[in-house]
Amino acid sequence: MKKSALIIGVFSFFQAFVFSQTKLTYSGDSSYKMVERTNLRRYVNGKYSGLTSREVRSFISRSDAPDGIRSSKSDRWYDGNFFVVEETLRNSQATMAGIHDAIPSVFKISADGKMTMISDNGYPTFRSFPSYTTEQLKPGDSWKGEGERAVDPMNKGIFTRIPILVRYTFEGAEVYKGENVYRIKAIWQTNYGFSNFDRDPKGDDSLRQATGGHKADIIVRQSTGEAILISDNVDETFTYTDGTQVNLKGTITMFTEYPPAIDRDKLIFALNRIAKADDKPKAGSTSGTGLAGGKGSGGGISGSSGSGAAIASAKGTSSGKGTTGTGGKSSGSTSSNSTISGFGGTGSSTGGKSSLSEKIASSKGSGTSPDGKPKNNMVFEETPAGIRLSVRDIKFKADSDEVLATEKSRLDEIAEVLKLAPNSQFLIEGHTAAVGKPQGEQALSVQRARRIAAELSNRGIAADRFICKGLGGTKPVASNSTDEGRAQNRRVEITILE
Repeated sequence: MKKSALIIGVFSFFQAFVFSQTKLTYSGDSSYKMVERTNLRRYVNGKYSGLTSREVRSFISRSDAPDGIRSSKSDRWYDGNFFVVEETLRNSQATMAGIHDAIPSVFKISADGKMTMISDNGYPTFRSFPSYTTEQLKPGDSWKGEGERAVDPMNKGIFTRIPILVRYTFEGAEVYKGENVYRIKAIWQTNYGFSNFDRDPKGDDSLRQATGGHKADIIVRQSTGEAILISDNVDETFTYTDGTQVNLKGTITMFTEYPPAIDRDKLIFALNRIAKADDKPKAGSTSGTGLAGGKGSGGGISGSSGSGAAIASAKGTSSGKGTTGTGGKSSGSTSSNSTISGFGGTGSSTGGKSSLSEKIASSKGSGTSPDGKPKNNMVFEETPAGIRLSVRDIKFKADSDEVLATEKSRLDEIAEVLKLAPNSQFLIEGHTAAVGKPQGEQALSVQRARRIAAELSNRGIAADRFICKGLGGTKPVASNSTDEGRAQNRRVEITILE
C-alpha cells in the first residue's frame, strides 16, 4: 500500500508539474489599430532640453501582395497608415495637426512570424517584438528572440534600424482588468555602430553609435497570445559624427485603441441613397463575406509564435452586433461573443451582423441609377479597414487641386453622410489617371486628397479626423486608354476607419 501510495503521489506531482507549464502561442488574422505613446526626457550633450511626448496612431489592414512580388500562401500581407497626432513641447503646450498626412507601410508576416518590410518609412518602430519560444514554460523560464527597432532621435525623418536581441522571462498567469493573461518581462541592450555588420545602410549616416538599455513589461492574453499592453522603460544615448550626444530617458507604451462604435444600419442606408453598393468580396479580406471585428474589449499589441512577431492587435470580445469572420455570412441579429485574432489565425463570430448585401436589400432604394451605372458616379463597398466610398470622375481644374463648383452638391451629400459617424477617423486616398508622369501624379494625388479633406472640413467635420494619402495612378479602376476610363480613375476614396 505504501508503495502504491508513493507511485500515485509521484504521478500526481508529475501531472501537476506538466499541467503547470505553458506554451505561448499566437493566433490572429485581422486588421488592427495601434497606438504608440512616447514620453522621453531629452538631454543634449548632458543638458536637459525638454520632454518629448509623441503619440503615433496607426490603422493597419489586411491586403494582397503588391504587384510583381512573389508570395507564398502562408504569407499575410498588411497595408498600414501611420500618423503623428500629438507632440508636447517643453512648455507643455500640445500641438495638433489639422489634416494628417499618412505615413504608409507595407509588410508581410511569414508562417514563422518574421516581419518583412516592403514599404518601410520607419513604422512600425518595433518589428518582430515580442517573439515566443516553442518550448513549454513555467514561471521563471527564459528564452531569447531577435527583433528590430527603427529610431530617429534627431527627428530628421531618417530612420535607422537597430537589431535587438531580447531576453524574455515568463512571469506566470494572472488576471488583468478582468481578463486571464500572462505576464512577460523583456530586457535588452542597445549596441549599434560597433561593427560594420550591424550598421543600417539606409539609416542616418551621421549616427555613429547607440548604447543603452531597455526593460519592458508585457501582458498577453492566455487564450490567443495577443499582448494587451507593452510598457518599455528606456535609457539610451545616441552619438553622432559631429560629437553631439543625445540621451533619451523615459517610457514607450504600446497598446490597442478601438474605434468608436458607429450606427452601420443608418450609415449604409444613407450611403445607399447617394451611391451604388458594391458587395463583391474584396481582396485582402478574410474568407467568407464581411469583416472580422466590431468594437471590443481587450486586445493589444502582440507577437507570434516562432522566431519573431510583428506588433499586432485585434478586436476582442464584442457584444451586441458583431461582424462576420471566416466561414461566410452570419445570420440573425442577436448579440454575439466574437473572438477576433490578429496575425496567424482566423476570427470567428456567432450571431452578429448581416452582410452589406443583406442590409442593402432591406433598405429603400437600389443605390443605382436607372441605366445601371453608379449613382452620382459613386460606389461604396466593404474593405478590411471599413466602409469605403469611391467618388469617381471628380472634377478638378486641370493639373490642379482646385475643385470645380460643379462638385458642390456631391461634397455636400458626402459630408452629411460622414456626420453619421461623429467620432470616426476618415482615410482619404487620392487617385489620378496614369498618363506617364508618375512623380507628378503622385504629388497631385496627395494635394487633391488634402483638398477634399479641407472641403469636407469646411462643411462641419473637424480637420484632425482626416488622414490623407496619395496613390497617383498606381491603382486604376478602369483602363487609362480611354477618356471614360481615365475619368473613372480620377477619384478620391473615403474610408470610415473601423
